[in-house]
Amino acid sequence: MKKLFLIFTTIFFLMPVFCQEENIEETADQVVEEPAAEASRYTADFVMQFEPGIYINTESVLVSAPSPIVYPITVGFLWPDASMLAIQPTISFFMMQHLYYDNRALPAEIENRTTTTLSFMLNLPALYSIFLQNSCFQISAGLGIFMRFGLLSPGVKSTDSGWSGSAGEDVKRINEYFWNKPRWLYLTAGGSWLYNLTPQLRAGPVINISIPVGGLIVDKDAQGMLISVGIKICR
Repeated sequence: MKKLFLIFTTIFFLMPVFCQEENIEETADQVVEEPAAEASRYTADFVMQFEPGIYINTESVLVSAPSPIVYPITVGFLWPDASMLAIQPTISFFMMQHLYYDNRALPAEIENRTTTTLSFMLNLPALYSIFLQNSCFQISAGLGIFMRFGLLSPGVKSTDSGWSGSAGEDVKRINEYFWNKPRWLYLTAGGSWLYNLTPQLRAGPVINISIPVGGLIVDKDAQGMLISVGIKICR
């Protein structure tokens, strides 16, 4: 009986010590796990898009080219990647040809081109996501900055004839047309439907439209509107 009493007494006094140690371990685990969980909510995805599109030309095709097909390659990031509301800055690159006519820079066919134009669309949209079981639907809207740099095309000499007098002068005026007034300012909108291919990889169709709000104000037309459809990949 004395032995049982000693055993129960020992257990009674040691139990608070063991419980305290367990609580300390659980608290330590929580301290370690909570920042990790917090960090996981604010990770970013690398974004890549391949989206052929059409560049709207509102001018007469007798002078310039029909609305050309362009092939932008887009890269950017989505942050946070698991949030309903996020931002998705991207930059797209493609090339075009332009000529200068009637004080305007217009898309040109290759045989009539004056410049080879390096075109960059910087897109700064907010993005709203709807998460489904195995996919995610996204809607975006924001501002775009269309950065264009006209270079004298290979095979064209600066002394060749141009609408302003010479091809070299046309190149100068083409770049002035791009930058002197806010024709570089765009509104952007888009949508995508991404499927979970793996836990780290999502892909699906994407559609984007870039509206030349600066051109609508300055020129009263939609010259330079971009509409594209393609594939979006997030990782």
